Amino acid sequence: MADLDLKAIQKRVSAGASYRKMVAAAEAGAPVCVASAGIPNEIMHAMGVCPIYPESLAAISAGIGKAEAFFDESRAHALSSIICSYTRCGLGICWTSKTAFGAIPRPDIAITDVNVCGLHLTWWAYMEDHFTLPTFYMDMPATTDPGAPEYIDYYESQVREMVAFVERTTSRRLDTDRLHESLRSSDLAGHYWKKMMELRRHRPSPMSFRTLAGQILPLVTALGDPDTTDYYEALYHQYLADTKECKTPAKGGEKYRLIWDGIPIWHHLQVINYFEEKGANFVWEPYTSLNWGNKTRTGRLDLDRPFHTLAEKYTNVWTNKPVAKRFEYFDQAIRDYEVDGLVTFSNRSCRPMSMGQHELVQLVTERHGLPVLIFEGDQADPDGFSWADARTRVDGFFEVLEARRT
Repeated sequence: MADLDLKAIQKRVSAGASYRKMVAAAEAGAPVCVASAGIPNEIMHAMGVCPIYPESLAAISAGIGKAEAFFDESRAHALSSIICSYTRCGLGICWTSKTAFGAIPRPDIAITDVNVCGLHLTWWAYMEDHFTLPTFYMDMPATTDPGAPEYIDYYESQVREMVAFVERTTSRRLDTDRLHESLRSSDLAGHYWKKMMELRRHRPSPMSFRTLAGQILPLVTALGDPDTTDYYEALYHQYLADTKECKTPAKGGEKYRLIWDGIPIWHHLQVINYFEEKGANFVWEPYTSLNWGNKTRTGRLDLDRPFHTLAEKYTNVWTNKPVAKRFEYFDQAIRDYEVDGLVTFSNRSCRPMSMGQHELVQLVTERHGLPVLIFEGDQADPDGFSWADARTRVDGFFEVLEARRT
């Protein structure tokens, strides 16, 4: 591990570097796939397919202040602003064939799920029509028991169908050895991510949620790539060293430890910085801890059963879990991470992520009596979000936190 240079590896897995890799792979003849976040990208890596992720590109565009042109394009196509901003921005990216980094190559195929996001079906149908693309819709029926053996078995058949679709519509064939290498790399990346999350139990926690929101990108888009594995191994050891030195992003020391519930507010990530400036640190979020990585019962991928282990991982979807189960995670995290308060982002874009939040807040306050701050807004579209109002609300929240200490 000592030979891993974190700064050098970061340059290879940055959003800009990922874009350049995509363009180079397409120019070299790799088939390009418009893919939704949450499908097995280990399969695409093993088959030499080059993925484009509109959701990730939408989040990145919002985070660096370059999403408005894509929202303008969606408005030109008469998409209402009440539609999810990832959908509007992602379609704008595809309709213009541009990203915040430059042009995108014309895709050859498209793959999406029909459950992780309720709009994927319509979203990918728009792209199927626009690009005249062969499109595979992976079926993941809604359920409150994603761990049921028959449910996992069914999705395993969908993963195999995904492979058959790629082989049918491109020149690529799945090589078993490459699949095992892809899974081995993905498993280690997920393993180091989990170890990073566990370091946040330390007082003080060495990590900033704002920084993690960017560092999670290769887990979403580049699993199977050895650079991704090296990145998370090096990142874990850097955070381990920071933990031993008691470093923290909370200014003046970590006075309050908080939970963030929801997707980051990409267009105003400085909200997180403002909490840190006031001595607070976010130490746990479902978004980072439960949505990505090795979401299997053992926390590792089973390399001897590649299709089954991918099915177990990708069916473990947060939005498929009933409120009572979600509360179990919150209840445990509040205890394990010694949490002082809860911040909830009620996201008008992502309804599956926002449904059940009111009930969760009630359960948390009844069991633990924690102060709660609720933000309302949109994950990628800044329209209607007031930074001045957000600061005022945070100030009031800290008055409550401080009153509990006196």
